Amino acid sequence: MSATAAVLALSGTGLVAYGLSKQDTATPPSPGRSTAAAESPSGAASSPPPARKGAAYAVPQGDVLDRSQPTRVRIPSLKVDTDVIDLGLQPNRRMEVPQNGKQAGWFTGSPTPGQLGPSIVAAHVTWQSKRGVFFELGAMKPGQRIEVDRQDGTTAAFQVDQVGQYPKASFPTEKVYGTVDRAELRLITCGGVYDGDSGHHLDNIVVFAHLVPSTAPHAHHTG
Repeated sequence: MSATAAVLALSGTGLVAYGLSKQDTATPPSPGRSTAAAESPSGAASSPPPARKGAAYAVPQGDVLDRSQPTRVRIPSLKVDTDVIDLGLQPNRRMEVPQNGKQAGWFTGSPTPGQLGPSIVAAHVTWQSKRGVFFELGAMKPGQRIEVDRQDGTTAAFQVDQVGQYPKASFPTEKVYGTVDRAELRLITCGGVYDGDSGHHLDNIVVFAHLVPSTAPHAHHTG
């Protein structure tokens, strides 16, 4: 299997993550585990469900930001500070993924960070035998901070609500991509046991976060 093995086509099965042919010698942390407990291999990124017709958001609660594409993501607790590139859909309707382990990617089919709805950012957990930018994503804890710089010069600050680990076979598509009444962020990568036969990790790690109103420059209040 190549290092950039393609995800499954868009379907109701939800998110499916990439596996890498060469893995790091340490295991990325899972939710509830410390980074010191990491011991074995891992892999990386993600694909959205099909667009839903007629979906509408509820009246938004709290602050939201105008649309502006993300340029950089910072996670102080993990010492992550990296560029954000655009991830669109390929002609076969599979989501693009970062072509290296150092950059994160924003799915252009989702709201920009700070807009109403769940903004989706994905990155590799390992890449060519090295740790990827989201290697320690599973070690995040509720209350920690994520900052996303945007093209308009503002920074959208988010607070982590929850960190989940989900089998890819039963990925919670609605929970990750579904309607919400505030500005939220999802950070996604691979996790769990690495299956050498398939070249994939069996799980996904998802960080759920919401926009922090007091630190959202140029936000406008809607509810």
